[in-house]
Amino acid sequence: MNKCIKPIVAILSMVVMCVLFNIEAAAEEMSFSVEAQLPDNQLDKNKTYFDLRVTPGEKEELKVALQNNKDEEVTVQIQANTATTNDNGVIDYGEVKPELDKSLKTPFARIAKVDPEVVLAPKEKKVVTVLVNVPNSSFEGIILGGLYFTQKETDGETKADAGMQIENKFAYVVGVRLSEKDDAIESDLNLLDVAAGQRNYRNVVVATLQNPMARILGQMTVNAQVYAENDLKTAIYTTKQENLNMAPNSNFGFGIKMANKAFKPGKYVMKMTVEADGKTWPFEKAFEITADEAKKFNDEAVDLVEEPNDYLIYIIIGGAILVVIIIGLISWMVYQKRKREAELKRKASKKRKRKNKTNTDKRKKPLD
Repeated sequence: MNKCIKPIVAILSMVVMCVLFNIEAAAEEMSFSVEAQLPDNQLDKNKTYFDLRVTPGEKEELKVALQNNKDEEVTVQIQANTATTNDNGVIDYGEVKPELDKSLKTPFARIAKVDPEVVLAPKEKKVVTVLVNVPNSSFEGIILGGLYFTQKETDGETKADAGMQIENKFAYVVGVRLSEKDDAIESDLNLLDVAAGQRNYRNVVVATLQNPMARILGQMTVNAQVYAENDLKTAIYTTKQENLNMAPNSNFGFGIKMANKAFKPGKYVMKMTVEADGKTWPFEKAFEITADEAKKFNDEAVDLVEEPNDYLIYIIIGGAILVVIIIGLISWMVYQKRKREAELKRKASKKRKRKNKTNTDKRKKPLD
């Protein structure tokens, strides 16, 4: 019993130590804090991000207080980023140079200026200013972006991280939402493309959705199915996700999961229904997976589930049918043989009976 308990105790101790170590490490990494100083034109003072009513052509100064929590100097890197939508259907403020949607007229990163680095002495608190040049022309809806704060790594930390496969970085994001008026604009959604692709080295069918309007499209429910072109009744793959959100004037690739199966060249049809803002958007689009695409993605994919070869299935089915036919033929032949033997026995028995009757009649005939 003790031999069983000791290893268990040892393992639990290691787990607890790892958890405590990770918590302490996380606390040490959070070496600075960030707080937005909200201006008078803030629409809602209870919010912790900038939600500002602006006027065309004016200059806005966004002030953010940085607090160094450590007893050593810290360098904070600052970026003014345009809000995009990542592949998980989440509004992302961390992309430095994202591929922007064609419908976006005024990226936040283009109108915001900020010093890229701020050095904080031990325990120092400093206020940084981000200058925002509001467009001269009036705009509908909102301009959405974020101020992204990270700690700059020292040379020693960079070298240490180079040998690690997993790198953890902590960041603060302060959102910035600019609007000129309260007038709501209608929501809309487009399907741009459907194609074979990959996520984390796993095959997926990617349906690119576009929010072409200058408003957030929130709480989306997406239900998608993929069919073979010659069979639109039976879905090959299906994926449903809820609570997705899209940044204004952005697009993202919704991944339809394939359960780790290999791509097969051929023609397909993707059907999708998206619900958001009390509206429903039905989409349907045909697409093709070429042999080259299938081979490329299948070669790069991990954990592929091997599917039975179609020819092998046909051979197995054909063999099974042949076995059934042979068994049936043999059974029929055995039955016919037994039937013939029974008939011969019946005839022989009948013949014997006639012969015996003849002999009996001869014995009964009186003598002259």
